[in-house]
Amino acid sequence: MKVLWFADYPPLAVRRRLGLAHNPGPQAWVDALADRLRHEPLVELSIATHGATRLPSFEDERITYHVLEQPPQPSRLRGIVVNWRHRLPPAAALREAVALVQKLAPDLVHVHGTEGASGLLAPRVSPTPCVISIQGILRAYEKHYFAGRSVADMAAVVASREFLLGHGPAHGYLALCRRADREERIMRGARWFIGRTDWDKAMLAAVNPAATYFHCDEIMRAPFYQAEWTARGHVGTRLYTTSSGLMGKGTECLLKALAILRRQGMTDVRLRVAGVHPNSELESMYRRVARREGIEQAVDWLGRLDAAHIVGELMAADVFVYASHVDNSPNSVVEAMAVGVPIVASSVGGLPTLVKDRKEGLLAPRGDAAAFAGAIRLLLNDTDMASRFGARARVTAHARNDPARIVKRTISIYQEIVASAANLQEQS
Repeated sequence: MKVLWFADYPPLAVRRRLGLAHNPGPQAWVDALADRLRHEPLVELSIATHGATRLPSFEDERITYHVLEQPPQPSRLRGIVVNWRHRLPPAAALREAVALVQKLAPDLVHVHGTEGASGLLAPRVSPTPCVISIQGILRAYEKHYFAGRSVADMAAVVASREFLLGHGPAHGYLALCRRADREERIMRGARWFIGRTDWDKAMLAAVNPAATYFHCDEIMRAPFYQAEWTARGHVGTRLYTTSSGLMGKGTECLLKALAILRRQGMTDVRLRVAGVHPNSELESMYRRVARREGIEQAVDWLGRLDAAHIVGELMAADVFVYASHVDNSPNSVVEAMAVGVPIVASSVGGLPTLVKDRKEGLLAPRGDAAAFAGAIRLLLNDTDMASRFGARARVTAHARNDPARIVKRTISIYQEIVASAANLQEQS
């Protein structure tokens, strides 16, 4: 079976050819699943992506890679104008993708994510079946983009140099609205989807009730399967969270929860924050919250970390905390579950599907700093319960995200879609 993937973020083999950093990027699961499928005799896999420069197609360990050229970057002045207009990329890249499908004639096209333009391929490459994996859901993110922000925060955003240059959170929101509109077109225009939570299944059904939905989880990076957390009695109490450069991750809620804990006498508690880009407007926003709460000396800003360093942080933490205002199936939570560290997370989106409340962790209402502080305090004060939750979560994650199981399920989905598409073609 010939399968062609479209990935918004260049896979590792492409990044090596382009001389880019070898960090996993936002689509680490693409590399993880590809590494497994390359050994499957039933699948002949090709992966298409975009790069700053065009590369000839090449093969690397039984996978063929196709790098489609991105539109040229505008000049600095023109770039500011483009940023302020918030227009989506031109359709030329999509036409090139359609041409690639026609050239390769795969049995199935698999688009990873609804956030990019590749999902628009589905009706354009028919009768070749196209399945789309749901990652985040932008329309939901749009509604909670500015959650937790004060008037002072927003005033600082508009007054920043980033804003004048067409960057930063405010412009990010306007661009997100455009992408959310496109995502709705994608979800309405395709027939087959792959998801991972009750929430993304419900969100898809609300937009496209005729779509066929398949459940399939994702493979995590190897270090997270190998580590196992144990309560060690650290010097001081460490909370760890993985945030990102995106708004809406709820880090301001965790900062306020930390302030509550310290006012309640837990003065040795520290929060370690990974994933926020250093010197960005978002980091400045979070630092202002920490200063207002009087806890800036109790927060460590770690920047972006690779898998090995994230595992190290999880192993050294007493509790993993995650306060996102909206999310589907965040890898950071699944990674923490796989390691077995006790978890406090917000009860939003797909998180209740991932973490069973009061069995595998504690879930708190989004944006409720007092509730987060209470849940964190409960786990810190009852280490036996925390260890039980972490151990159960680890068992769940290792079964749910078992690589062999996911590969088998993926191939089964591919086969079912190809057979269904053939039947539909015969009936037409």
